Amino acid sequence: MDQKEYEQAMKKVVSIKPKENYLVIDIYYHEKIILPYKDGIAFLATLANAESYKDEYNKPSAITSFNKDHLKTSIMSGEDYINIKIANLLNVSLDEVKEYKLQAA
Repeated sequence: MDQKEYEQAMKKVVSIKPKENYLVIDIYYHEKIILPYKDGIAFLATLANAESYKDEYNKPSAITSFNKDHLKTSIMSGEDYINIKIANLLNVSLDEVKEYKLQAA
């Protein structure tokens, strides 16, 4: 990765999303949803009256109370969001992007 590639990636990523914080919501053990922070809070608010629906093979369907403890959330900074997008765009590791930023500073 050279400076020109980095700068082009930065311009592309920054033009797509404003730099703001994000809310990361763990859905499954290997998958997470990432939303702008305000949207994430709104999403969580919609779960106030949520219930769980279980439709397992060879078992009766059931609707039970939703255990909100099963959802885990964390906050991602706008800077981390941009760094991850740049790493994906350039097909390099996140550590490489961070190291490049330190050298460029």
